[in-house]
Amino acid sequence: MTSFNKKYRIIILFTIWLGAMHAQDGSLSPYSFFKYGDEVSPQIIHNSGMGHLDFYNDSIRYNFLIPSSLANLKYVNYSLALSQHTYKLFSANAQSKGGIFLTPYISMGIPIEGIGGVGIGFRPFSSTGFLLKKDFPDKTVAKTGEGGLNQFFISAGIKVYKGLNLGFGYDYYFGHKLVRYITHHQDVYTITRQLDDAVYTGSGFHFSADYTGKAGSLYYKTAFRYQSQSHLKAHFTRTLQLSNNAYGSEIITDEQVLRNDTVSLIIPPSYSLGIGVGQMKKWFAGIEYTQTDWQLYNDDFFSTNDMAYTQSKSFKAGGYFIPDYRLHAPYWKRITYKAGFYSQSGSLSIQNQQVNEIGITFGLSFPLGGYFTKIDVGMEYINRGKTSGILVKENIFGLKIGLSLNDKWFRKRKIN
Repeated sequence: MTSFNKKYRIIILFTIWLGAMHAQDGSLSPYSFFKYGDEVSPQIIHNSGMGHLDFYNDSIRYNFLIPSSLANLKYVNYSLALSQHTYKLFSANAQSKGGIFLTPYISMGIPIEGIGGVGIGFRPFSSTGFLLKKDFPDKTVAKTGEGGLNQFFISAGIKVYKGLNLGFGYDYYFGHKLVRYITHHQDVYTITRQLDDAVYTGSGFHFSADYTGKAGSLYYKTAFRYQSQSHLKAHFTRTLQLSNNAYGSEIITDEQVLRNDTVSLIIPPSYSLGIGVGQMKKWFAGIEYTQTDWQLYNDDFFSTNDMAYTQSKSFKAGGYFIPDYRLHAPYWKRITYKAGFYSQSGSLSIQNQQVNEIGITFGLSFPLGGYFTKIDVGMEYINRGKTSGILVKENIFGLKIGLSLNDKWFRKRKIN
């Protein structure tokens, strides 16, 4: 690969990264009011199609959730993804729908021959986006939210001993969230607006260990991941505005700052363990368990009196099948076919009712040119919440596309 082509690829990825920094409104869920927003599904698209398995990794893709997997990487890997989700929302007496677009991640992994590898990337960590509106005879009341938390990460993995790898990563978080409470008094042309604004910064670490072994014609793979408790500084500002639109344009007549302070928050620790078995370049099946200690989280700014944070537990299962990976095989046989499902007990309880989630996933990986460059397509159907009390039921259909480009940087020149 020439120096020009390397620079060209990196410039393209950096340009997309700059655009991704503004792709914050990746949710339409009313539940994104809480915490710092809805967490964006973190898996690379290849794994997303297998029931959102976090732990699976191979030698041609940088799985940034498992930094130890960098030790398995054989080629420089550039990855980026796009996603589109369609929401259908149901409450006890209303329903609505809409769609959102997001850039889930952009990353680059670089192998270091005989030692391990290093990786770097960026992704939206959480997202807020909702609109709740109710009309009364004399006024209209609305509540809107936007923004989210971004994550910049850098990681390294090393080979330890015959299939055993260890990895470590550093995460830097930054972002912004804004919630508006708006009351429009129609007869007196008065608008009351409360603006709750939060600016976040913080950091944390993650660690992983993975092992791959052989048993006859099969191989087995297991991985453990620990995400440390990360610390966030949140600068909260609550502003009350009164405005008048009697003459066709809105004029702010009064403004008062009700709160202006900085507090310490956390991103709670999480633990995951996955195990699977397969036949190389043929098939793989795995299961995974993840636990996140959301009961440790406390935020009095974006909260209500009838809610609580609870420990979240998730179970995932999925896998893939390749009919025939060889280059001379018919193209449809070289496609990787994936499927899976997951179930998650929610981190959020409202009126003593947990907001749970269940999803089924499908995926395809299309080879481009050879073995290593892939276009991954993932589809998912998610059901979250229920129509009970003030809860909202969400039916979400997602389409994800990931591009994984591979190359070898440090090849020796051959002179004939």
